[in-house]
Amino acid sequence: MTIIRTLALATLLASALAAQAPPATPAPQTEPDPAILKAMRSKVFVIQHRDPYRLQMSLEPLGSGTRGARMNWSKDEGFNTITVRDYPENLAAIEEAIKRLDTPPAIQKATDMEFTLHVLFASKGPLPNGDLPPELQDVVKQLKGTLTYRGYALAASFVQRAQVLDHARSDTSGLGYVLPGALGNAEGKDAPRMKVEWRAQGLRLGNQGDGPSTLDVASFRFDLEEEAATKSGTLAKFNTPLSLREGERVVVGTSVVKDHGVVVVLTVRRVK
Repeated sequence: MTIIRTLALATLLASALAAQAPPATPAPQTEPDPAILKAMRSKVFVIQHRDPYRLQMSLEPLGSGTRGARMNWSKDEGFNTITVRDYPENLAAIEEAIKRLDTPPAIQKATDMEFTLHVLFASKGPLPNGDLPPELQDVVKQLKGTLTYRGYALAASFVQRAQVLDHARSDTSGLGYVLPGALGNAEGKDAPRMKVEWRAQGLRLGNQGDGPSTLDVASFRFDLEEEAATKSGTLAKFNTPLSLREGERVVVGTSVVKDHGVVVVLTVRRVK
């Protein structure tokens, strides 16, 4: 019992002394070496075109990181500046980087392009309203030599204009409906409507000299849907990359709907 009481008393005394002891004083921070500060120089850079905060984030790795060096940005009273204090060689590197980075944003030039999309229905027998536009006669002639379908009819046509940027990708899309009765008498005016939706994404224009331009399409998506009163659904769809020469007519996809073929023909040209 004597040992236990002695240990308890020692614990109480230790707690009392700890409560009376003054809090520990943090060690004073060491000041930068005067010789280092004397070797540094300060300079204010006026930023004309870019955001000084974002530009400073790109410039910080060029600083020495030495205690006493600093880099601050400001937008006070309409003046965009970055103030730097560092060694002369670091200031020179930062100044050179600002000359390269603080430039006007590139002006995005655009070319107006016209997209013409034809949707054809094909059958092993003749189709009503089989008269085709003259510009599709050669395409259908080639299709008859490749596919087993003998009859072709125009179901829908779309013309869409879009601006294609020179240094960035752009998109365009179209929406419409198939002509009534395009699939024949069995698919007459009482049949559900068929909606066509297409989208060309990631457009990039190639050669823009005197010769024909080339249009690259990262993704061309086509959807043919049936819109019924009770139930709707997708009849045909495809998604493919394309590369088109200006003025040429390209079969970009084929599918089958209700024993008929679906052929999609696309043409692009510059609008001058």
